[in-house]
Amino acid sequence: MSSTSADPASLLPRPRPASVPDAVEVRTSSRVHVTLIDMNGSAGRRDGSVGFAVADPGLRLVLARGGPLHQEEAAGAGNERAAAAVRHAAAALGVPAPDRVRLRSTVPAHSGLGSGTQLRLAALRGLAELEGLDLGDKELVALSGRGGTSGIGVHAFTHGGFLVDGGHRTRDKEAFAPSRFAEGLPAPPLLYATTPPAHWGVVLALPEGVQGLEGAAERDFMTAHTPVPLPAVEAVAHTVLMGLLPALEEGDLAAFGDGLTRLQDIGWKRSHWQRAELRRWRPLVDLMRAEGAAGAGLSSTGPLVYAVYDRTRHDDGELAGRIRAAADRAGLPLVSLTTTTFGGPAATVLPEE
Repeated sequence: MSSTSADPASLLPRPRPASVPDAVEVRTSSRVHVTLIDMNGSAGRRDGSVGFAVADPGLRLVLARGGPLHQEEAAGAGNERAAAAVRHAAAALGVPAPDRVRLRSTVPAHSGLGSGTQLRLAALRGLAELEGLDLGDKELVALSGRGGTSGIGVHAFTHGGFLVDGGHRTRDKEAFAPSRFAEGLPAPPLLYATTPPAHWGVVLALPEGVQGLEGAAERDFMTAHTPVPLPAVEAVAHTVLMGLLPALEEGDLAAFGDGLTRLQDIGWKRSHWQRAELRRWRPLVDLMRAEGAAGAGLSSTGPLVYAVYDRTRHDDGELAGRIRAAADRAGLPLVSLTTTTFGGPAATVLPEE
């Protein structure tokens, strides 16, 4: 799978076809980012990533032309971010912005769930549908400017499920940098995508008083902690190839969970757990396993900590309650703790009135 830049000439403004709807709603999953694979680069590629889509929290973005929607507008920072994403999409597509923009549900920003990528892709997809533009996945991703480091966010949007991408050639990407500082690169090739078994559940725990890295802070952290020693990179690749992927193919949740937990102490993920603000939260991984989860880890740069579990053995609510109570006893207060399932690709539907 390869990515190409969209041809701007093919997306010039043109009359809207009469058959297109006056309003569309784009529904997306969010994503958990398990780890970056190769932060050494000596083999000719850098980055590479592992992650998966989760059904909730999900994004529901409505765009409309003409008359008003028959529901009140959402307010606050989320809607302002949505409006900015839609303006970006309109400029990228060369079409007018829609008359109405509205979020019916959103993914929390800066939490480790990839909200920015999902919002930008949803705005492009929805506006293309509203204008009757035939915008394929490659063009969509190229216009979004995302995927310059990890491809998990863009591939979660187009494919859903569990994902592994192959990173970037070092001749195309000369230095380690977060996606925000690597726009213009093609999205990394998708090497593996599958839908995990339906009875595999996901726990999402958001620690109190901690933020993930973003902007210059993330760039500086990446600069300071790369290149990762080659033996650590090889250990990550081995865990992914001979741990996670066979476990998925064989439906072996215990082995899959063991692989996720093992990744916390090697390579790129280990660097994040050594951050001063995150170090005290590392016991949350072991605590979740002690309460019944098969494995757990940190999503992206944090603060989200996730776990996987067997929904046929553990009631969703009871497991969440046990983990929260254990976290409280350990002095690890949580802003939120929810259970969900693996997510699918984004969908575009007619809005509900």
